[in-house]
Amino acid sequence: MRPARKETVTTALPVTIVIVSYNCRQPLQACLLKLTAEADPPPILVVDNAFTDGTAEMIARDFPTVQLIQNTKNHGFASACNQGIRACASDFILLLNPDTMLKRATLQKLTDTMRAQPNIGACGPRVLNTDGSLQPSCRRFPALGAMVCDELGLGRLFPHSRFAKYRMNGWEHDKTRDVDQLMGSCLLLRRTMLEHIGLLDERFFLYFEEVDLCWRMRQTGWRVLFVADAVVTHLGGESSKADPRNALGHRYRSLFAFYRKHYPAWQLPILRLVVQIAAVARAVGGQRDYWPIARYAWKL
Repeated sequence: MRPARKETVTTALPVTIVIVSYNCRQPLQACLLKLTAEADPPPILVVDNAFTDGTAEMIARDFPTVQLIQNTKNHGFASACNQGIRACASDFILLLNPDTMLKRATLQKLTDTMRAQPNIGACGPRVLNTDGSLQPSCRRFPALGAMVCDELGLGRLFPHSRFAKYRMNGWEHDKTRDVDQLMGSCLLLRRTMLEHIGLLDERFFLYFEEVDLCWRMRQTGWRVLFVADAVVTHLGGESSKADPRNALGHRYRSLFAFYRKHYPAWQLPILRLVVQIAAVARAVGGQRDYWPIARYAWKL
């Protein structure tokens, strides 16, 4: 009698890791080494944002199982994330910065949390610096009063007061809780949430794209959860170190775009004025990268 043919059913893995990299070859290499050293790693997709540092060659040589999307032009972080999201079919997508070190246990914890609570649209872990100290990764939404206090430095002067409301100073990130927004360095997203509210808004070239996404989630009933017992290590700012002035410009341009999109029109001129005053003070105090913000805040 002829033996029955063994049937194999192919299903998409529950998580795909999407990494957007821009001239971060060395941190990305370390990140990929950590990810691929784990047993049975999930699919990994790297979006090349027109980098020129040999990253594509490094991936092809050292990480043949990693999928690479190469762009000929840098269209911004949000656009590249969306490319990665569209290119995979998993139920969950982890947006991961190239300058992170992620353990499989952290990804498992985040995924289990999302599976157990279907009203969570996004979750993220506790973020640590390379020395093991806490890297605050949760903030409230950038309401005008909170941003005025933050730009004028009142939150740093009075870290446990209402002036520090925006950065949530004083909270040790030691309890799992719902938050307004999570840092995008390690952010697990549910595909059904993205199908409901849309992908990242590509008008945000760099910065505030995850804030906008969290805002839209909260407005439509999805939860944004900080998971205290999941941990990732994050170097921070690798793509912006080569050109800190340009990075500052993108930050404030995106902040102002967020205000245009979500807040009453009368608030933006007030915020611009406060940002300009604060930038002048910082530049005079020696932070010279703030001079362009001091001069051109009204044009961003």
